[in-house]
Amino acid sequence: MKPRSMLVASAAAVAMLAAGCSSSGSGTGTTTHLKLEKTDITVAAFPAIDSAGLYIAQDDGLFAAQGLHVTVVPFKGVPPSTQDLINGQVTGKYDITAGDYVTYIEDQLGADGAPQHDLRLVAEASFLQPNVLTVMVKGGSEISQVSQLKGKNVSVNAPNDIGTLLIDSLLVSHGLTPRQVHYTTVPFPGVATALTEAGSTLTAAFAPEPFVSAGEAGAGLEELADLDQGSTQDFPVQGYAVTADWAKQNPNTLKAFTAALSQGQQIADTDRAETEAVIERYLGVDKQSAAFISLPAFPLGVDAVRIQRVVSAMSRFGLLPKGTSFKVTTMIGG
Repeated sequence: MKPRSMLVASAAAVAMLAAGCSSSGSGTGTTTHLKLEKTDITVAAFPAIDSAGLYIAQDDGLFAAQGLHVTVVPFKGVPPSTQDLINGQVTGKYDITAGDYVTYIEDQLGADGAPQHDLRLVAEASFLQPNVLTVMVKGGSEISQVSQLKGKNVSVNAPNDIGTLLIDSLLVSHGLTPRQVHYTTVPFPGVATALTEAGSTLTAAFAPEPFVSAGEAGAGLEELADLDQGSTQDFPVQGYAVTADWAKQNPNTLKAFTAALSQGQQIADTDRAETEAVIERYLGVDKQSAAFISLPAFPLGVDAVRIQRVVSAMSRFGLLPKGTSFKVTTMIGG
């Protein structure tokens, strides 16, 4: 795993900044002096490794120490989609969502360049590290190079989201264009079956951990390519968002939430054992498998420069309206 000393060194400072006038301590000793607009909040998140910081903040009582009662709702749509999370958010079903930046940005801009929903990115969840997001093939596949995917069927979890973007970049770096493969949709739990079942026309599949390790161990799948490479190395994957209205109405609640989350992120990024424990509990991964899973980085705060990379990639691969010039700084903060 890559060194993360800069993240660790800044952890306390970021948590203090996020909390405003909250005092710092070791986990549950942290208390807030802010008057919270609401104390009961619901966070909808995919059951994914990217949300480890959220799970740790919940289990370690970090939210409770800020005066918050947080209900984490594991979103399990078929296929699970950040757009479904956002739809629930704008109707008031969820206060905060954890999802992929591509969909958040698409919603902010809208198909015609006008905002579909006015969202604010309030924290990062994860960015890529080796072998966390991959392209998988069945064991013994005749496909051994990315360039051989020309004309083949490749699955993603949902159309035009983070998987599409990462694979588009991978294809271009190997001399192909995105139009030279055929995208289809397969939810992550179905990837191993879709690749190995008799008569399958699926050649390769986008898959994250823990499905990478599970597919290799249980179905003999093989990794064709790691998506943490080239122009998508250390690429931002998921973050936390609220609506602009919610942020305006609940500024102190938001500060309390991000303060506790920053502490959870710090633990996730520095304590492998605790991260494995929440992966086991929240994702249903057994202890032995959790020990071998590759983990992303769990950053603190929001790095606008890093997230702007998503906008640049979306523009490059046609996921934004033509001629769009968008600064992600307009989405950051309360």
